[in-house]
Amino acid sequence: MEIINANSGMLSNYEVLALLNDQKAQRQANEVAGTREVAENLRTVEFEVQKYLGASPCATQSPKQIAKLKEAFSKFNGESQQLMKVELLQILNLRPRSDVELTLVIEEFEQRFDVSSCPEILAIIRDALPRNDDPPAGEEDDE
Repeated sequence: MEIINANSGMLSNYEVLALLNDQKAQRQANEVAGTREVAENLRTVEFEVQKYLGASPCATQSPKQIAKLKEAFSKFNGESQQLMKVELLQILNLRPRSDVELTLVIEEFEQRFDVSSCPEILAIIRDALPRNDDPPAGEEDDE
């Protein structure tokens, strides 16, 4: 992965993790070749970020799942119901599992969406971005 314009947009946690993994592999290949160009404190930061993101929902995501999520949310095409890019990014990064988490991620949720659509939106997220720690279907806990 190559960054062409650093200020052109926001990256999801998945993209950051993929970039760090690519850089790590590249650095390991360079170390085998005998070149060593990375400062130790930069390695520490990269290691800590990889450790944090490896334990977050983005560790199990794939580009196919992200595309599936975007496609699923495209059905909310109404003027007020359309998700902003930053909201979609927050959903990707945080992977909300409860009504409360979802309403915190989507700005002015009560004005833009019907409260009864919360379970439908959460089902879309659960279907598009499955996680290892999700409860089996029918055993969901209401937080």
